[in-house]
Amino acid sequence: MTGFIRARYRRWAFDLMSQKPQRGDRSRRDDDRYLFLEALMSAEQTLYISYIGRSIQDNSERFPSVLVQELVDYIGQSHCLAGDEELDCDASEARVKAHITHLHTRMPFDVANFQEDENKSYAREWLAAAGQQGEAHSDFIQPLTAPPIDSLPFDQLLRFWQHPVRAFFQQRLRVNFRAEEDDIPDDEPFTLEGLSRYQLNQQLLNTLIEEQDVSAMFRRFRAAGELPYGAFGELVWETQRLEMQALAERVMAERQQAQSMEIDLQCGGVNLTGWLQQVQPDGLLRWRPSLLSVSQGMQLWLEHLVYCASGGTGESRLFVRKEGEWRFPALAPAEAQAYLNELVDGYLLGMSQPLLLLPESGGAWLKACYDAEKDVILMDEETQQKARSKFLQTYEGNMVVSGEGADIWYQRLWRSLEPAHYEEIIAQTQRYLLPLYRYHRSTQI
Repeated sequence: MTGFIRARYRRWAFDLMSQKPQRGDRSRRDDDRYLFLEALMSAEQTLYISYIGRSIQDNSERFPSVLVQELVDYIGQSHCLAGDEELDCDASEARVKAHITHLHTRMPFDVANFQEDENKSYAREWLAAAGQQGEAHSDFIQPLTAPPIDSLPFDQLLRFWQHPVRAFFQQRLRVNFRAEEDDIPDDEPFTLEGLSRYQLNQQLLNTLIEEQDVSAMFRRFRAAGELPYGAFGELVWETQRLEMQALAERVMAERQQAQSMEIDLQCGGVNLTGWLQQVQPDGLLRWRPSLLSVSQGMQLWLEHLVYCASGGTGESRLFVRKEGEWRFPALAPAEAQAYLNELVDGYLLGMSQPLLLLPESGGAWLKACYDAEKDVILMDEETQQKARSKFLQTYEGNMVVSGEGADIWYQRLWRSLEPAHYEEIIAQTQRYLLPLYRYHRSTQI
């Protein structure tokens, strides 16, 4: 009855009666009252009126139509229950209203619906729930059984630790998500952004390291339309060339003759196999035409552990833009094997459920609260507040750089970061990322 009476009438611009009302004109409000009166007169034995008396959002009280409220008030003021003749008007009215009004329960399985009275429910499908005889459903998200793995390719382990959540969806669930492609821009680009710049820098850096003809590469890129038109393309090329030249000189200063090393290691019952590429006599040397990131540090750390566990005695280095680098010293084979076993166990866990390791956000937290001199994580309230702030800055991003939380794979797990998620991410950060900061031998992180 809540919406039956409240009719809304639209006034037309050419309605002269609404512009110049006269005595005796039709009243829309009276139409509602006469319609309601006809419904009352049509009832032969019982009149039943229902309305929604509580909000479904916050359970606050809601009132019926004015006509229904006037009818209830009239009945309460003009009638009284047997035995209430001596009561005052207000008390008698309240008892009459309570007598003719029934408040239904919000849930069909409420115990009050199955009491022995005139309002008893006969819906047998809700009887077990009302008697609390059913069994609670388990959580929808449950860990999968660990897949039987006897042999693990090293390349697959590297791909997993590059993005554990993505690896769980792709390798275990065989699910792949694709972000919507952006529309083709209407404006002509005057610079290179994102993937285009990275691909250019990657080829340019390798060309400089191999001491090949850079001018031929420039002509090829310009002819293919990979550079902005005219002088803007030349300016972009020269800017990237100077930056990659500085990085190439750092790499060439430490580059030696390299060869491949076969991997055959036992890690807790799993045989780790594959090849370790570009192994120099003094260790591993890697380079990337990008900024420093914790994810790249994890990749180098994995290769470093395999190198040391296989008998290597050199150090591992990764050079990136803006003088950034990761550098790990040689480890004893037993120590490297122990850390490698931990990462293989993490892989097995990550194939059973999403492993909540966010390298950039977790690394920002760890960098803010890890004391390298004392080799301890500072857990006092002030330090943890700063560390949490650094975590959220990296996770949420800003107007210039998108945060790690915008990743489509994390968005599939949660829409907003809950405290339980944060605690789990911090726990996995301490377990898997702490060794990187413990053994890192450079001031650039």
